[in-house]
Amino acid sequence: MVFEVFMLYGFRGILMSSYILSLNCGSSSVKFNLFKISPGNTLQPHIQGIAEEIGNGNSSRLKYSIEEQEYKLKCYIANHRDALMLIFEEFKKYGIDTAGILAVGHRVVHGGDKYRKSVLVNENVLETIRGLIPIAPLHNPPNITGIEEAAKLLPGVPQVAVFDTAFHSTLPEYAYRYAIPNEWYNDFGVRKYGFHGISHMFVSKRAARFLGVPYNKFNCITAHLGNGCSITKICSGKSMDTSMGFTPLEGVVMGTRSGDIDPALIEYVVKKLVENSNITEGEAYRNVMQSLNKESGLKALASTNMMQDIRQRALEGDNTAKTAILIYSYRIAKYIASYWATMPCCHAIVFTAGVGENEGFVRKQILSFLENLKIVLDEDKNKLRHQEVVIGESNLIENNTSIMVIPTNEEIVIGYDALYIGYLGTFAPDIYPFEF
Repeated sequence: MVFEVFMLYGFRGILMSSYILSLNCGSSSVKFNLFKISPGNTLQPHIQGIAEEIGNGNSSRLKYSIEEQEYKLKCYIANHRDALMLIFEEFKKYGIDTAGILAVGHRVVHGGDKYRKSVLVNENVLETIRGLIPIAPLHNPPNITGIEEAAKLLPGVPQVAVFDTAFHSTLPEYAYRYAIPNEWYNDFGVRKYGFHGISHMFVSKRAARFLGVPYNKFNCITAHLGNGCSITKICSGKSMDTSMGFTPLEGVVMGTRSGDIDPALIEYVVKKLVENSNITEGEAYRNVMQSLNKESGLKALASTNMMQDIRQRALEGDNTAKTAILIYSYRIAKYIASYWATMPCCHAIVFTAGVGENEGFVRKQILSFLENLKIVLDEDKNKLRHQEVVIGESNLIENNTSIMVIPTNEEIVIGYDALYIGYLGTFAPDIYPFEF
């Protein structure tokens, strides 16, 4: 594939509306956000949605919203190319000409230690991302597919890769190195990489703006709590440690992932499966890893990974649900506490993503384990959902910490990086428009 890049300002002309497209391609989905470029090179959300269950017979569907109206189409979507073509057909219904798309930004989960920032995609970049598939087998392949299909359908339009790992490229060696044989690190690249970096960067920048602290002096702990969960320690606006590791399996309890475990239990369970199930060691190992990633976490503890259901059951007196929330909350609190204890000061603890933004009951449980921070919680503000708000403060004289909720917006970061790198031909901004 040949990537042709045109850097002339306004190469599409000045009469039609101009757009930036953000894409997040999963194995069976394409999440998209189309932004309109406004004066001053600011981006305004225009239409957003998701193509789901790609390749899954009659379950395929396209959902999107525009001007606060929501639409759903049920139709067979065979592959990612068909999904993009369907999305572009819907654009036309609203007078959106794909010739007005000036750049496309792609979320790429794993950039390894190769990329410390977003980059314009060319053949070498694509080959590097492809080379990282062995350490990101579930995520990088669909990300690559999204880049390739978008390049075919929008020839000549710059494609920009925005890496989830890039924000964590500032981790010091003492945080990212494992105490493992040097060969594993030097030859195999086994180290902590961290994920959810786009989200952690966005919410920390918004929190700094909210509190009026310059970002290069801002210290905080961000808790991205969705189906996947990660906690990040940020000092002077840089990621200094994070809970996810070589893969997204490390860290706190998640929706379907176990989080931290004793690695020796893998060999133990493999042997038990071989003995009890009459399967090979290889099959047993694959079963164990599948279970740790897809059948563990809240799903194992409470028979579902839907926190709103678990919370409701807990409120109704279900002891299994109560225990699941306690385990989940305690593991998160441990990470927050360990990061807080190793910072010169902490301006804020920031909750974000599906659970972090919407589940006040769970936030309160997490904070209850942080006894030494002497947090005073505003019960009314803690009930708010999906709002930028300070819900509490630590009552410490020498280290006052705001407890905040900041809704994440990874798509706007991807959009601005695509605008600046792909269309304007510069670098991603040090200060984004959403920080003002």
